[in-house]
Formats: sequence, C-alpha cells, structure tokens
Amino acid sequence: MLHFYRNLLKAAFAFGIGVSMHGQESQEVDYYNLYDQAVGVENTGLYQGIIYSERYRTINENTQYFKDRDFVKGSVCYEGQCYYDLDLKYDVFNDEVLLKLITTAGGGTLQLFKDKIDTFTIGGLQFVKLDAEKVPGLNLYGFYAITYEGPYYTLYTKYTKKSFDRKDRSSLYYEFLTGPSEHVLLYNDNYHIVNSKKDNILVFPNMKKDIDKFYNLARGLRKSDPDNFQVSLLKRLEILLSQPKNTSK
Repeated sequence: MLHFYRNLLKAAFAFGIGVSMHGQESQEVDYYNLYDQAVGVENTGLYQGIIYSERYRTINENTQYFKDRDFVKGSVCYEGQCYYDLDLKYDVFNDEVLLKLITTAGGGTLQLFKDKIDTFTIGGLQFVKLDAEKVPGLNLYGFYAITYEGPYYTLYTKYTKKSFDRKDRSSLYYEFLTGPSEHVLLYNDNYHIVNSKKDNILVFPNMKKDIDKFYNLARGLRKSDPDNFQVSLLKRLEILLSQPKNTSK
C-alpha cells in the first residue's frame, strides 16, 4: 500500500507541479523526499533489515567500509522503490549496505536485506548487483560499482578487502586492506570478465597491439592503482574504437 501511494505521488508531480522543476532526476528526488517526509521514512518499505552491531574492533583508517568509516549521504532502490538523502555505509568486506536509523525510529544501524536492494549510490558512485546468472563465470558475486560508462561499454568493478588480526597491549583488533578487484565489462550486450591483459585481448582481439602498448607504457599505474589502470585502458580503447577504421564492433 505504501508503494502504491508513493507511485501515486510520483504521478501527481509528473502531471502537476512537476512541470516547473528542472531535470528529471531532481524531480524524482523531490517527490520521493516529499512523500517520505510526510509519512516518515521509518514508515516506508525501506525500514526492513537486521539491527546491526559492529563486529570488528578497528583503531585506524583501515576499516571494512568503502572509503570512510562514517555514514555518508547516498540513495537506495529497495524492492523497486528509490529513497534519497540517506545516511549509508557500505561494508566492502561483508558486501552489506548499512543504513543509519533516524532518532524517532530508535537510532542505531540497520543492515538492509541484500536480496531486496536493486541499486545503491554512495560517495557519488552507483552500485548494482551481479551474479553468475547474469555473468557466467563470475568469480565474485554481489555489488559492483559502475566505474566507467561510455558510448561503447560499461565497466563494473567489485571492490574487496582483506582482513588481518592484530594485537595491541590490551586486546585484539582488525585491519582491512584493499584486495584485488574484479572487473566486468558490458560490451555488445554481453558481459566479459576483464581482470588481465589476456582477458582484455579476448574481448578486443583486433586491438592486441594497442593493449600491449598500453600495458607497457602504463606499468606504473597498473602497479599503484590497478582499478584506474583498467578504466584508463578502456578510455584509450574507446578513442580507438571511435575512429573510422575501428567502427565495426
């Protein structure tokens, strides 16, 4: 029923005052926020999950979270409904999305049901779910960030973290360091795993020389920032694909 009224409000904005708003995305955020403020976001379909308690004691910036240990603003599409201006964390190690509960709902943190999440955005980066059904041969299931989106293809990146037990004088604590990412490329309506030079060449066999050249020239970037290396490679290949002699895909 709440979903019904949310969609009804959307229609009212679209055919009424929505005409005066600038941009479809801004309009969508405005009417959803208006509804959530009116009924209380705690009374919407978003507030479903498990009360979360911190599992790991950490003492520095090497936590299990994406970019920041603090909550940051983001959005979630949950069971087909999108919610904005939320306080979120993304636990990379456990691949879980955490929502800060508002005070009137008791405060604390809610771990959202993963199977109900369609997409979420945090830190300006959108995440979607990929699994073996969608991407055959996938090594890692779960939430992938859209790290590059161009006219020819879209790159998805699965971030990982490795955990280490540490001991100080009094007790045990944990550190989480960045692990190897998995990259998936959506190209010509097919998904391809592109974790290595060989993988990239299999997708673009006619551009083997260009790929070899980029790997040789950008060795330093590949070592220091392998995620950005893959994005930079694809940007380079896209420039080449856009040239007349490479227009056949």
